[in-house]
This record gives sequence, structure tokens and C-alpha cells, in this order.
Amino acid sequence: MKNSLYNPYVTEPIHHVERNVTGICYSVPYLQQNQDSGNILNTNNIISLHNQIATEAALMIVPVEDIRLRGMIAIPDAYTHLQNERIRIGINYSSLAAHSASLLELTKKFDFWLYDFAPPGADWRLLESFPFSGIVLTESFFNDNYEKFTFPFFMATFREKGAEVIVRSHTPPLTAEQFAEINISGWQQQRSDGDLISC
Repeated sequence: MKNSLYNPYVTEPIHHVERNVTGICYSVPYLQQNQDSGNILNTNNIISLHNQIATEAALMIVPVEDIRLRGMIAIPDAYTHLQNERIRIGINYSSLAAHSASLLELTKKFDFWLYDFAPPGADWRLLESFPFSGIVLTESFFNDNYEKFTFPFFMATFREKGAEVIVRSHTPPLTAEQFAEINISGWQQQRSDGDLISC
């Protein structure tokens, strides 16, 4: 699928535990307000969509900042081009908390992945009850928590609902076998600094 709304931004490949590229995530939010962001171009590694996706079945994760998300909530039919079995909408926790009821209604038309998983003060009931098709852990959250006894059991609650559980990091922090043992389904290769969705 060709997405003409995007320039060839840097994309971040998503690897399943078998190390196959199962999808890509754009490293700048959809129609970002601040086009001067340093994340738009990375002169060391610019990958365009046509040579990044490994298969026609690969997922495309499209991060959306809150201002665009409000537009999707107000007029979802204006975003029919994002209603596709291969496309996932990436949101952050603050957007989930602010628009949870409206987003729940949108799950009839869109599939959501959560970035910025479980920031301090997050409502765990909200995280567990929302029907995400994927959640993405930051490298720091993963490193701080993966050795805790309860971690694999908590991740299992998402996996049992059919959600992918991904770690976003520059390099895979564990082997595929170690990921599988703690209910992590893969990793996303981080190619830009900081949070994927900043607001």
C-alpha cells in the first residue's frame, strides 16, 4: 500500500520475536504541527516506505498527536484512508486518558497502539480495559520492570487479549527467547530520540 500523505520520513521497523520485520512505524506523528522537528530527517538512516516493508501484510503504525486525534474523534469519516486492516493508530497515554470514551467508540473503525505506556500516575484499570491491538514499552520502562516477578503476568493480560507487546529501543535488550518467556512479542528499532508522540 502506498501512502501518499507521507514524505519518506524515517521509519522504525518492528521485529517479531523471530526477528522478522512485521511492520513499520513512522517516527514523526501524522501531519505533525511542528515540521521543524529533528525527527523528520535522520541523515544517517533515511528509509522510505517502499523499501522498508518486508511483506504486503506488514503493519503500518501511524502515530497521531492529540490535536489530530481530536479531529479524528470529531469527523472520523475524514480519516477513512486510515481505516485499513494493516494500519494501526499510535496514541499516547495522555490522549487515552483525555478521550477514553470517544476513543472506545472509534475502535469500531480504527485499531490503536499505545505508546508511552504506563507513565507515572497512570490508571491501570484504563490501560487494562481499553482494547488495544498493541502496546509499546519504552526502553527505560522495560529496563526498570522486566525483572520483577509480576511483569510477565501483567504483560500476559495484554497478550491474552490479542495485543502485541513491543519494546521500543535502539537495540533489542534481550534475545528473542528471553522476550517470549516474559510475554513480549517483539521490539521496535528506535531511530529518533525521545518519545514518539510528545503531546
